[in-house]
Amino acid sequence: MNSTNVAARCGFVVATIGALAACESGGPDPILSLTGSVEPVETAADQRVRSIDIAARSDGLAISTVHGETNSAIPALQSVVLPSDPSDCSGAPPRCTATEPNTGIPLTLSLGSFVRNLESDLDSQEAVLTKHGITLTDGRGGRYGPTYRQYGAWMDHAGFYVLTGARQQGVVAGATISITLRGAAAGGELAGSRPAASGTWQGVMTGTPATEDGILQGAATLTYDMASHTLDASFTHIVDLDRNAAHTVTEASFADVPVAANGTFSDGTVGNLLRGGFKGPGHEEAAGVFEQNGIVGAFGAKRQ
Repeated sequence: MNSTNVAARCGFVVATIGALAACESGGPDPILSLTGSVEPVETAADQRVRSIDIAARSDGLAISTVHGETNSAIPALQSVVLPSDPSDCSGAPPRCTATEPNTGIPLTLSLGSFVRNLESDLDSQEAVLTKHGITLTDGRGGRYGPTYRQYGAWMDHAGFYVLTGARQQGVVAGATISITLRGAAAGGELAGSRPAASGTWQGVMTGTPATEDGILQGAATLTYDMASHTLDASFTHIVDLDRNAAHTVTEASFADVPVAANGTFSDGTVGNLLRGGFKGPGHEEAAGVFEQNGIVGAFGAKRQ
């Protein structure tokens, strides 16, 4: 494998798996009804302004497992699964780097890269709806290749998003293959400590089926218990926005997830994990990623 060519080809994913911001607002009534949401209270351009500062202040980044397929005729190279390990992340703002075990293709992700490359690749970004004070935006890009889609939000101290249909090329054993990827990410300014009291954070989740491109949305609720330093997380009323109907899996949940002294939380392994952290002064927000029941998702929530 030509590692130099592979690394050069991988910049596309760096630019696209999470740029959240840009253009006009709007929200079709069927989606509002399906998700129990209201018309967007801000534009994608408003989020774009915040995103630059949030990315610069970010000191925490959570990445889901990245799933995908290739057009290779070699069976061992047709499925792409790139597990994310927090130990692969470093720097400020943090960057996460990992190598896909089947193809040997590396992937590097950072919030800063998403913001810098947004205007050069994203074709459109629209504010779709607002729920629990969080406005979700739907972005589509592909002026340099097939269309990809990203769905998520920038809050005040963190951003979260899911990406589907991202395309890139890689060189494996001298042959160039096309790769389609999907995954989720969340990052922002860590609170730096556990919450000082028990409490609840409510927000939204965005997601995608691990085995196919698609956009899912649901409600997110995190409950922190100060006595045990653990949290419970539930993602409910999960719907499929592409089919305008309830998803086949309507909820996911995690119990007794340990919260570290710096306000981060992590539990589980590939296919069944929760990872993220409390964000901003006073632990105003929480954001992270999860995987369960064939769903790869990201979430953001605000303290109640």
